[in-house]
Amino acid sequence: MTISPTFHLLPGIVLLFSQYAVAWEVSCPAVIDTQSSAVSLKSDVPAAWQLSPRYMSRLWLSSIGVTQGKPENLMDLKPETKKVNGENWSVWETERVSDKETDRYWVSCIYGHEQIWLTQPIPASSTRCKTRNFEGSPEDQSVSFICN
Repeated sequence: MTISPTFHLLPGIVLLFSQYAVAWEVSCPAVIDTQSSAVSLKSDVPAAWQLSPRYMSRLWLSSIGVTQGKPENLMDLKPETKKVNGENWSVWETERVSDKETDRYWVSCIYGHEQIWLTQPIPASSTRCKTRNFEGSPEDQSVSFICN
């Protein structure tokens, strides 16, 4: 029994294709419920001003962002906007330049115009990430963030 050379190549081709077909995806909830937390002023303000305990118990997703290093380090990356099938997408290049933790990329679901950031690291193997752009709040649908 002989096996054709093409058959020997097939597992390699499948393996090569699967490396590009596998994607990492997370979804940002459209809305989150919050609890009040004590906030205090660090600097003096004129005497007439008072700190209001007002807060929103429900916050809507306002944007999705990518940072190099943890978001608190303020290394926000600007996405490239691409049009795909008539829809605008934000695309970030996330190929790592080193193995240092400070060079790791993070995705953030941002609520209430930067009141709350839900964040997690992007897998080190990811080279490009994208999300569909949305105007205003995404209503009751979660918004996907996809990396390959």
